[in-house]
Amino acid sequence: MKQKSYSPSHRSNIESFYVMDLLYNANKLEATGKKVFHLELGEPQPKTPKKVLDEVKRLTKLPMAGYTPSNGIENLRQRIADYYFNEYRLKINKDQIFITTGSSGAFLLTFLSCFDPGDKVAIFNPVYPAYRNILKCLNIKVVEIYPDRKNIDKIDIFTISKKNVDGVIISNPNNPNGQTFSKEELTFIYDFCEKNKKVLISDEIYHGIEFKNKVASMLNFGKNAIVINSFSKFFCMPGWRLGWVIIPKSLSKNFLKLSQNLFISSGNVAQYSAIKVFDCLTELKGLVKEYNITRNRVSLILDKIPIINYTKPNGAFYFYLDITKTKLDSFDFVNKLMHETGVVLTPGVDFDKRFGKKTVRLSFSSNSEVVFEAMDRLYEWFKKNY
Repeated sequence: MKQKSYSPSHRSNIESFYVMDLLYNANKLEATGKKVFHLELGEPQPKTPKKVLDEVKRLTKLPMAGYTPSNGIENLRQRIADYYFNEYRLKINKDQIFITTGSSGAFLLTFLSCFDPGDKVAIFNPVYPAYRNILKCLNIKVVEIYPDRKNIDKIDIFTISKKNVDGVIISNPNNPNGQTFSKEELTFIYDFCEKNKKVLISDEIYHGIEFKNKVASMLNFGKNAIVINSFSKFFCMPGWRLGWVIIPKSLSKNFLKLSQNLFISSGNVAQYSAIKVFDCLTELKGLVKEYNITRNRVSLILDKIPIINYTKPNGAFYFYLDITKTKLDSFDFVNKLMHETGVVLTPGVDFDKRFGKKTVRLSFSSNSEVVFEAMDRLYEWFKKNY
């Protein structure tokens, strides 16, 4: 009997997350014995604080319940609420906070709760690609807003007022270019969405990693915004798959029902351990100072490579480089650089479908000595080839 073949659904036919494909190829190259410098990943170094790791060891010896409430354990939600009061002077009810399976779980729950198939959601390029891809999976139309090509790091926020959209997503600080929004810009975005009854989603995953002025939360401008955050970046818990979302009370019932059916709950050990990370804020803020030192040194090296254009990031831990003058497609550029120097960057097509073939992202979140050695290799490679 002939076996039936399965055809994938149209909505599952989305773009790859190319940085993950690149990581696979870089690891293959590393396995051959070549020294590889991973500047493609946004993974903080050093990793998880010792207090959190010690708590994991303690918890694994206890008879813990497996499942937790679908919206997360109460103590963790309360610690997050306390954190917002201390850092942003915001009074958040813990019942408005949902613990999610990474920020990805938060985005999925938010998009399902707020939009129906056929709705339109605006995103600002360059942008974290999962927004675009998750929305497309849900048959939600993506409205792409592009920067001025002459200034790839400047987003024209006023364009949103000309678009007929149902929602707006912003990333502040932004991945991949490290841009931060000013209070005037955030005020404009919030007031526009409030006045026109648009859903406003603020990705604040890189909050805490700022090098100039402290970035305000969108909730500082009003209560009608959805804020998404994660333990992966500032809190140095990548891979734990733990995030959170702060939602208006009107969404709570539907959020809970979706959480119960899609995820059951987030990991129990991860949640209970994450409580301890709020005792490590001084350590984590010290790490941001180290990022800043690395950022400044990387900038000095990039300044000596005139063929590259860039804007120094104000937040997150990425440089977004314009490589137009190399005459290379970003895929070709990244592969050539990786095989000849071992330095791995991310092609810009992950972040921008229109201009991404001429841009690459460089992450400086790794150990500073690793980043500095990689930058020396990058500089010598440019000097030799250009």
